[in-house]
Formats: sequence, C-alpha cells, structure tokens
Amino acid sequence: ATAPATAEATSSAGAAVSYDAATATDIADDSVAITHSAASGSTFAIGTTQVTATAIDDAGNTSTCTFDVTVADTTSPAITCAAAPGAAEATSSAGAAVSYDAATATDNGDDSVDITYSAASGSTFAIGTTTVTATATDDNGNVSTCSFDVVVTDNTVPALTCPVAPVSVEAT
Repeated sequence: ATAPATAEATSSAGAAVSYDAATATDIADDSVAITHSAASGSTFAIGTTQVTATAIDDAGNTSTCTFDVTVADTTSPAITCAAAPGAAEATSSAGAAVSYDAATATDNGDDSVDITYSAASGSTFAIGTTTVTATATDDNGNVSTCSFDVVVTDNTVPALTCPVAPVSVEAT
C-alpha cells in the first residue's frame, strides 16, 4: 500500500487520507482477503498513524505489512486585529491606561487558538504611538501576527498660577 508522504490537516480532527490498497498473491488462492486497520479515505488524526494490512488466504495463513499515514498542520492560524482604539488623552506623565478589543483567530487544526499581546489591554501606554502586536499560536506551533497602534496624546494645557501682585509697594 502507498500512502501520501504527508497530508495537510483540514480540521482539528486531522484529515481524510486515501491510500492505495495493499495487494496479495497466494499459490493456492486466487482471491486473498485483505483488511486494513484503518480504511482508506477515513479521517486520520494529526501525527503519524501506523496502518496494518492483513492478508488471509483460504487455508487461514496470514501475512501483514505496515505503512505510516502522516497528517500535519503546517498552516498558520488566520488572525484579525480589531480596529485600533481612538487616541487617548494622557492622565499623567506616564501616559494613559488604554483598553482595546481582542483579536480573533481561527485555524484548520486547532479549535482554540492562543492569542498573546505585546502590551495588555488596560495597561498604561506612554505618550506617543505604541504598536501592539497580537500573536496567534496554534497547538502545532504555527504562528501569525497582526498589529495596531495605540496613540496617547498630551493636549492638556499646563495649569499656571501667577502670584498676586502686591496692592501697594513703598518706595525706598
């Protein structure tokens, strides 16, 4: 039997993989029965599955052979960043706490993709522009990123207090 070298996962369950059926000949049996431990066209899990083909002739003699079916997830997750938040006004010299909407991610081989951020939502961002990168990683180590800018401005005029002028000053 011949299996494809590697099949790409189409879901978290793996992929449907078809392979050529094993063949057998026998000196006393024109039609040897052959079974496979996993049927061609069935869904194989991500990883390597060993398939055993067993031939049984009319006399009950058996012969087996094995081959591997490999399913891999080499496709990176699809990640989408939410729209960047609007500019935030600084609340101190450190900047401002800014919250943003979460990114979303899907993957052909992972039902729950992990997403991490270079700066957490709700944290304090410095005055200026900070690029936040969201990274999606699937169970098989495939990675995708997207990014957006968080802008913190300082448009608040300084508070100025002038001294009160004296009412009268005596000349000396």
